[in-house]
Amino acid sequence: MASERGHRDRGLRLRLFGVLTMLAGIGSMLLGLSHFGLPLLAATIPDFRLSATQIAIGVITFFAIGIVLVACGLGSLRERRWARPAMLTVGWSWLFVGIATVGFVLTNLEDLTILAGSGMADQPPEIGTLIRWILLLPSFGFGLVAPLAILWAYADRDVLATCRMRHPEPDWSDRCPSTVLVLALALGFAGLLSFPLALRPVVPWFGGLSTGPGGSVVTLATGLFFVWLGWALFRLKRAAWWATGASALVIGISVTWTLTRTERAAWYRALDYPQKQIDLLLASGEPPKWPGVTATIVFTLLTLVYLVSIRKHFHASR
Repeated sequence: MASERGHRDRGLRLRLFGVLTMLAGIGSMLLGLSHFGLPLLAATIPDFRLSATQIAIGVITFFAIGIVLVACGLGSLRERRWARPAMLTVGWSWLFVGIATVGFVLTNLEDLTILAGSGMADQPPEIGTLIRWILLLPSFGFGLVAPLAILWAYADRDVLATCRMRHPEPDWSDRCPSTVLVLALALGFAGLLSFPLALRPVVPWFGGLSTGPGGSVVTLATGLFFVWLGWALFRLKRAAWWATGASALVIGISVTWTLTRTERAAWYRALDYPQKQIDLLLASGEPPKWPGVTATIVFTLLTLVYLVSIRKHFHASR
């Protein structure tokens, strides 16, 4: 139904996706709490280790994601002006992570199947097939379908018009163009998420993997830098635009270099996999490196293209 100002009222869509997003946030927090029960599961799997640090990372990360989703869902439920850019940020961030997850699962499906069934003796072929489907279906559903639904729902300009009709007074989100705001929010949240990851870092570092205290310093420094980039982009600082582009190039080069120079055994050891599981994984041979390298290059180029598209919003005087 069209409104008096010529747009279709999307209040029902805002409220529906607001509720669904809040439920996803609650689910994320429950998933974080479930990490406290992982030691009981680990005790049933031979040679499986689980440290307190791993549990802490899972709890903090899923709780942080849950809080953000609940807050964004509440904003959509109340049809706030900032709900659309916030939900677009959630959608795009979720989609990029989902694409990376699906790509990782597809290229490492055999390894993941071996890991999932490593505690089962004399595993029949049907179990391996079941494990593959259990890995693939949630990856596609939660990694691709869910974020695409969010982007479809909030990309509609009538959503923004509906929010502005409900709340005519400008709010903080109106201080920055939406195309810039989405990137600023994504970088800021990525920076905050790096803090729990610093508890047990594995950082691709120009051909090697930085772990331990050195990796923690790199992770924390990168997180703080991303938070600053998010704030400065929101303020439309020209230096932040240049810094974001330079960072995309440096990170892309570092990750690509590391992927081409390191074998998967180095990643598993850095992630503290038990040696028995590493031996099982190595028995299947070294997987091709081109999928990860190609994905990194494509993502870097897309980031640079996006930065060029928003260049007009950054002026020399800022």
